[in-house]
Amino acid sequence: MTMRNFGLFVLIVAGLTLNSCGNKQSGEEKPGLLSNLINITKNEDKGIKEILEFYGGYCKYAIGASASTDDGKKKYFEIEMSKSEIIEKYSKIAEMPASNIAYLFYRNLKEERSNYDEIHTVIVFNDESKTEFEFAKEDLALVDRKMSIVNKTVALLKAKDFEGIKAFLNPDTTIVDYDKDELIANLTKIDPQFGQIKEFVPYGFRFNQLKDGRQILHVSGVLSREKQNHEFSVDIDPNSNKDEIILMQYEL
Repeated sequence: MTMRNFGLFVLIVAGLTLNSCGNKQSGEEKPGLLSNLINITKNEDKGIKEILEFYGGYCKYAIGASASTDDGKKKYFEIEMSKSEIIEKYSKIAEMPASNIAYLFYRNLKEERSNYDEIHTVIVFNDESKTEFEFAKEDLALVDRKMSIVNKTVALLKAKDFEGIKAFLNPDTTIVDYDKDELIANLTKIDPQFGQIKEFVPYGFRFNQLKDGRQILHVSGVLSREKQNHEFSVDIDPNSNKDEIILMQYEL
């Protein structure tokens, strides 16, 4: 079962108060009822609904401006999630669902992308502890562009084109040094036991930094398959213009 199979429960509470020096609007949504306390676009509404379909639970959203910085005030859209059984399961790696929430919202935006400098995700766990993440629109735009590489990797797996995957691997061993022939041999051996791929379901992303200062984009998710679903991740050089991956793994 993928995340999107869980029930949809919506409760957007008006009057959300956050620590911010700027003005903030907040909205309220209940099943079958949309409040006009905040004006959001159809695309923003689609993003909120996709998040709720994916994770279930309760959601608050708000629009605000951060305290003044060297670059001036930053406008952001904030999404607060609580009472989600799925997110609770990933409490030890909260960055994953938090980043996915921001991405699911961002990818539904069109012209609205220029309205916000950041997307904020706040997660409230069952013990009432709270954690907040901020995602710059530049990083979300980069992830959105690089997601095509993840999809190409999945397409090669779906076609069982393992030699195509080998050609898709970044040859730079200074990033990650491993035996590519062994990787392909293992993929060829174990892949059939999971059955045909149906789809890739994203779980989130993060930027990992190497000792030499270079960054790696790590995209995680689950491959939904006919026999057995499994975790799946791809590492990508965010600064490369080539369609290639550094590494793929059957784990988050």
